[in-house]
Amino acid sequence: MRQNFQNVVKFFSICLLSAFFLLPTIARATTAIDITSGDVGQTYAIDWLDPTSSTGLSTNLSATGDFTVKSMTSSELLLNVTLDNTTSSFFQAAILSLGMTTSPSATGKYVGTSTVFTGVSDPGNFPGNFKNINVCLYAGGNNCNGGSIKNGLQSGSSTSFELALTTSSGNLLSSGIDLSQFPIKIQSQNGSFEFGGSSLSSTPEPSSLVLAGSGLLMLLLLSRGTRGALRKHLFPF
Repeated sequence: MRQNFQNVVKFFSICLLSAFFLLPTIARATTAIDITSGDVGQTYAIDWLDPTSSTGLSTNLSATGDFTVKSMTSSELLLNVTLDNTTSSFFQAAILSLGMTTSPSATGKYVGTSTVFTGVSDPGNFPGNFKNINVCLYAGGNNCNGGSIKNGLQSGSSTSFELALTTSSGNLLSSGIDLSQFPIKIQSQNGSFEFGGSSLSSTPEPSSLVLAGSGLLMLLLLSRGTRGALRKHLFPF
């Protein structure tokens, strides 16, 4: 009987250890990305969504952005930015401005030609009650607070440009730079809307962490003799 009990305990312990190493992950939304010198060539995707349940509109307001790290020096980060207005082309909605918070604080400037977004400022505040925005990109002829719908990035359209972020605080090669919040302002045929963006990161599912933690605690509570048998079973060499 005792031998059967030990076999059951060993089998259960092996299952728990396997579960710990095979924990499922789920996508978590975050509003910040951390960029270091080792991320040159890396692309960070930002998604924006203001659903019909929130806006009351006939369609979702949505956009995607790809921020590719082209280079980094001690004082400058160079990004290639591709912004897609993925709102249905049957609904007029233009992106007029895009903001971000940088840490350390940085100023932005376009490198080369930008056909839609031509202005850049350090507004502090961004429409929609966003605070501490130190880089705002806005469509030509407007400002960070908005402007004519015809000047923005229209529904179903995309644009690409290079953006340099320059700082005099610290050394980016050693400290890196954080970009966060990413609010956008969309002017639609039925009003104006401002909302933040998010990037995706994978983190362990909370229920799995609880399961693994409980299993490990149970392993610690096993008798010394059973733990010895488990070690002998798992590591016979």
